[in-house]
Amino acid sequence: MEKSKIRMLANLIELNKIEVRLSKKYYGGISPKFYLRDLNKETLVEIPVAETCEDDICVKYYFKNVHIDLTHHYEMVDNYGLSAILQYVRLSELDDFDELFYYDGKLGPLYQKEKTTFKVWAPTALEVMVKVGNEAYQMERKEKGVFEVTIQGDLDNQEYNYLIRHHKSFHETLDLYAYASNANSNSNIVIDVDKINEPLYLENLQHMKRKTEAIIYELSVRDFTMSKTINATHPGTFMSLVESGLVTPQGNKAGFDYLVDLGVTHVQIMPMYDFATVDELHPTVMYNWGYDPIQYNVPEGSYALDPQDGYSRVKECRHMVSTLHQKGLRVVMDVVYNHMYDYYTSAFERTVPGYYFRKNQYGEMSNGSWCGNDLESRHQMVRRYIKDMCLRWQKLYGVDGFRFDLMGIIDIETLNQVYDQASKIDDSFIMYGEGWNMPTAMDDHEKGMQDNHRKMLNIGFFNDYYRETLKGGSGDSALKDKGYFAGNMYNCEIGGECMKNTNRYSYVDQSINYVECHDNATTFDKFAISNGDEPLETRKKRQLMLNVALILSQGIPFIHCGQEFYRSKDGLGNTYNTLDHINAVNWSLVDENQEDIETLKQMIQLRKENGGFKYETIQEVNEYVSTNHFDYRILRYCVKQNKGKYQEIVAYFNPSYYDFEINDMDEYEVIYNDHESRTYLAPISMKIFGLKR
Repeated sequence: MEKSKIRMLANLIELNKIEVRLSKKYYGGISPKFYLRDLNKETLVEIPVAETCEDDICVKYYFKNVHIDLTHHYEMVDNYGLSAILQYVRLSELDDFDELFYYDGKLGPLYQKEKTTFKVWAPTALEVMVKVGNEAYQMERKEKGVFEVTIQGDLDNQEYNYLIRHHKSFHETLDLYAYASNANSNSNIVIDVDKINEPLYLENLQHMKRKTEAIIYELSVRDFTMSKTINATHPGTFMSLVESGLVTPQGNKAGFDYLVDLGVTHVQIMPMYDFATVDELHPTVMYNWGYDPIQYNVPEGSYALDPQDGYSRVKECRHMVSTLHQKGLRVVMDVVYNHMYDYYTSAFERTVPGYYFRKNQYGEMSNGSWCGNDLESRHQMVRRYIKDMCLRWQKLYGVDGFRFDLMGIIDIETLNQVYDQASKIDDSFIMYGEGWNMPTAMDDHEKGMQDNHRKMLNIGFFNDYYRETLKGGSGDSALKDKGYFAGNMYNCEIGGECMKNTNRYSYVDQSINYVECHDNATTFDKFAISNGDEPLETRKKRQLMLNVALILSQGIPFIHCGQEFYRSKDGLGNTYNTLDHINAVNWSLVDENQEDIETLKQMIQLRKENGGFKYETIQEVNEYVSTNHFDYRILRYCVKQNKGKYQEIVAYFNPSYYDFEINDMDEYEVIYNDHESRTYLAPISMKIFGLKR
């Protein structure tokens, strides 16, 4: 009990045990007798005190073996007539709470044309109502703490909220299982899910025999088409992300057509669920990447043509995925099941207070996310929720993979169950995430971090060692640090090991190879600092080499949108809330860098056509892939394969200021050469050869 005007609190702390706290400012906290009032039966029964204890603020009274019917409402009354509502909130602290209240039935709005049933899991609530339009309907408590009501009539496109009471007053909240919402998450909207039926064209997607066949391209719905360098019909929306016919100022392909032409296999889309800090009615006023979730179950409204219309965001999001599928592109959804924007006002906390968020041993909020809260994925109904929403996004919207933000906050069991569930539907499904060891209140052996890769053999991890070794430091304090391709020759030998990828994870296909993503400075901006003494063209050569090495490395290549045409964010790193003039993709850079884009397209095609770049196991790589160096400057990367046009492909990389003469390659065909001579390896250049069968 805090130092306040509250004189009495009553909590059910076990199914048959009550705790009452009396303030010492009220009769010294002493009451000789207590009574339990059943408000449903209108009875008042004295109950004996089993034990007491006290602190500086209050006296605590405990009552055992008390029969409580959770469908009834009660008050505790002291000897002087003071009463307090008996709250059920602290039941969520019980070790066996999940065993007592876990529910596996349907939840949310169950729509039929003639009626809609609403079901919400709120086992610690005293009372729940659903407000549809201007009318509130009482919900009945059923098994496992589920409240339910059926409302007659066609509620299609009707707004609704839940009103949940845990103490004296009701709190209005959203439905964790809703399908749609109006603008800015004010209310949910009932929709007929059967109307969300645009074909998903799954038959257009090539079956992946190996995860290493994936080539991932990360983009933001908003950034992709917001620039005035292209004339998107609806900039920054689901619809314009897949808008055909967009061109650069000089008439080159831009936007969707550019993406299709590039040749990647997967598009990773930054958060597209409903997030908090962009006003959906005025979307250009504020900016956010979207790592501030408010509704995991509903698409983001600022990306919709009409955020007030319940169907708009749902249909347009599915249309985006459908159109990408038509072109053979798989979609990876960026999911943030580690924290909420504001835990206190979240539907989680207002529905079952204290249950959905992790606490440390002292009962304090865990903050491993650095966002003020961590979801407690080990709780059974939290785990169920994560799985349910992942299943919804896979089946209703057609996503083909998940990228888990701050995956180290989520427990291993939950992650493995999500993958198993998804792969039973689509055995080409991929799943990976940020496997950092986050300081959440959970033992390390339970965390979904990369050190536990042996416990998550089907899940990939962003390989930060690869990034740091080949490019150099990415954080603001490390931008001057050089990796191998930035000219740090000390990294030559370990750079080769990174390209082989045999010393980091249990399987090679667990390595998501990346040198740039939405976080931190772009490679172009980083090289402007680490290699600022070099001319622009030299820095571009370094970045092109780095990009080529990335595509040809063993593992799964990951490209950040614009990395291939030297995208800049004006030297800024964490641009999560910086406006469009910084984050929007500048498509005029495509006009300026056509030759280098074509080189990357060539390398993507080379990877696709040759299995030697797509080995999955360490045994395969050790048998068929080799690297060696010359004078700790030049890196030679060689892959052998049993099928395909070439029996062997050899790449030479020289990020040094020294030239080099290549020998013994007379029988090899030149695949890529940035110099007239086939044997002269100029400073800061590369060559690729293939030995035909």
